[in-house]
Amino acid sequence: MSNEFTAQEIRDAAMTARVHSPGFTEDMFESLMDIEKHIADSGYLEVIQGLLRLEAEKGISCTEALDACKKLLEQKTRLERDVLALEKRVESLITQRKQISIELEQVQKETAKAGQELGQIRSQCTAAEKNMDALNKKLEKGKQRIGKEIEEYYRQANVTKEEVITASQIKAAVENCGFTLELMLGLSKEFAGHKNVRKELSEGLEKHGSLNKFLKDLATWSNEEKTRVTDEIHGLESQKETLKGESVHLKNVLSKLQADIKGEEQLRRFYYRYVAVSGLMEHLAGWNQIFFVRCTNPAFVITGAFDANSGNAQFWTDKPPSMCPQCGYRQLVYDERIYQTLGRPVGFPGKLTLGEYNAQEQKKEKNN
Repeated sequence: MSNEFTAQEIRDAAMTARVHSPGFTEDMFESLMDIEKHIADSGYLEVIQGLLRLEAEKGISCTEALDACKKLLEQKTRLERDVLALEKRVESLITQRKQISIELEQVQKETAKAGQELGQIRSQCTAAEKNMDALNKKLEKGKQRIGKEIEEYYRQANVTKEEVITASQIKAAVENCGFTLELMLGLSKEFAGHKNVRKELSEGLEKHGSLNKFLKDLATWSNEEKTRVTDEIHGLESQKETLKGESVHLKNVLSKLQADIKGEEQLRRFYYRYVAVSGLMEHLAGWNQIFFVRCTNPAFVITGAFDANSGNAQFWTDKPPSMCPQCGYRQLVYDERIYQTLGRPVGFPGKLTLGEYNAQEQKKEKNN
């Protein structure tokens, strides 16, 4: 059976109560019923007792306590949202740290690969130098062989170099007269020892015709020998030019490889010097602007003269400075040395810009 009163019962109870108290209403009766329900709840009584005790001991009213409780609940809700945001930020930072570790490992692998390629390039340079030495030796041997062959031709012909020069002069004089040297030698050999050469020549030509045959055979042999020697000399000269071209090409390759080795060494030194602060530079590059500031507090100027760690503070900020974060001194100046190093006007609120690696541009520049 329900303990709640119906509307009629409430009206009847209110009419009965008006007998003793004319100002009693139905709303007051419902309020009494609500109070009766709350009194039946032991927790409600404890809350009421706590509020009364709080008002008695601390002088805080029930309304103030409820307002403070409301504010605390709102602050709790806000703090919970902040905690969730901070947790997401921590997860983001952990992800960035993992990504940086992966990129660092990749850079280390590429550095090791570059070292291996550099070793291969050095090996190729050594092999190219050996090939160049071998070509030079081969060229020198070819020159010596040609010299020996020429000397052998001189020996077989039973002539000296001076005699060859003299024969050349005689040949030029004979050709100026409209004859050839071969013709004159053939005639000399044909009629050597004869007293009346003209008469015997006429008779021999009419009878034997041997002079033309001899001259023809002699000219054929001479032309063939001359052609062979000339072709061989041309071949050796062509081989010499080819070897010279290869030598120049190998020297250029060696020079370029040496320049590449020097550039690789500079990049390696730069990497190991600044890789430890790459995270700091990336962080500073994320600022929209950066100021390099120095405090001028005279008190710290005196202490800094004895101990550098006790001198004026130097700091960087992303907003125009107003006071020193160390001592609160307001007379600040921009650090001229840093601005001069960066090539910027003193006090210029510039953004720190880092370079980007472009593989295609690097390859194009290398080919050029």
